[in-house]
Amino acid sequence: MKGYIKELGYYLLAGLMLWYCWIIIVDSINIREGIIQSVKRCMDILIPSLFAFMAASGIIVRSGLYAILSRPLGFLAKWVFAMPGELFSVFIISNVAGYPVGAKLLCELTEKGSIDKRTASTMLCFCCNAGPAFISGTIGLAVFGDTRIGLIVLLSCIISNFMLAAVMCRIRRSSASFKEQKPHISADILTESVLSAGRSLLDICLLVVFFSTVMSVLAHYGILSEMSIRLGIPYAEPIFASVLEITSITQLENASFGYIPVICGICSFGGLCVLLQIIVVVKDRFSLKPFLLTRPAGAMLSMLNSLWLCRLLLPSDIQASSNHQQIFVKVNNFVPSVCLILMIFLLKIKKGVAFSKRM
Repeated sequence: MKGYIKELGYYLLAGLMLWYCWIIIVDSINIREGIIQSVKRCMDILIPSLFAFMAASGIIVRSGLYAILSRPLGFLAKWVFAMPGELFSVFIISNVAGYPVGAKLLCELTEKGSIDKRTASTMLCFCCNAGPAFISGTIGLAVFGDTRIGLIVLLSCIISNFMLAAVMCRIRRSSASFKEQKPHISADILTESVLSAGRSLLDICLLVVFFSTVMSVLAHYGILSEMSIRLGIPYAEPIFASVLEITSITQLENASFGYIPVICGICSFGGLCVLLQIIVVVKDRFSLKPFLLTRPAGAMLSMLNSLWLCRLLLPSDIQASSNHQQIFVKVNNFVPSVCLILMIFLLKIKKGVAFSKRM
């Protein structure tokens, strides 16, 4: 019986893909426009907010600096979060560096043998968060025109991860076996960290572009607008789209501060595209079940945290008068992102030439 259900699922998936390809053909203009917008979001938002952190985090792990960074707060990691002290720097970096960075760090530590698969699986539950450049700079300014909103979203997500860490590390005990090594930095470490960050960003951006075609198909049938009408939530199409792909939240217009808890929950959850990005990064290195099961809990905690943070950081008169704001901030990092891509490409060529000369 189980085999028949599985086979039926494959037939349904094949039919769905045929339908999807048909929509791409008949609605090619809107699909093309969706792809163009997604490429712009990658250039303006993802690459500037993620690349530096991804490269820096690779350098920190490969050079062994993470162990030194963890020492001053090792007691906090042990007594408050019940996690190995050496992993505290990984925990902090993951919460300020961007969604896939934590998964990337944990994969590298697993491959080095510093942590086991169970520890990596547990740590990933709370080592996933959007970077401050995306939340404060993009959501805070581009959507609400107020950096305090970005700070509220960022803090709500970080605090929810801190709460998850305090619980998960006690339920699933973590262990680490770090070998004593002298921190070292070399040209190879710098080069490999930069190239690895570039490869990871390429995978991420390609997934974002693919999801833009899915959202264009949903728009073709008016599914997102129909959901907005049915639920009685005005201007909410970008909210529903961001559940699939998080950068779609930047298209939200006329946003009131009443949307803040929802946006906090979505940012903590990450969206389906982010989940797939992390699955691509982790592959089969360790189990993703705990991470996938705790994402909804993290989203709920973030929504609850945003309520008291709004009371603490936003005056009540501002909250009441912010139903319809005009935002004049426009994010445009296209040219710098193109320059960065060219730099990574040239660095890759240079490394290949140097390898050929050695051979």
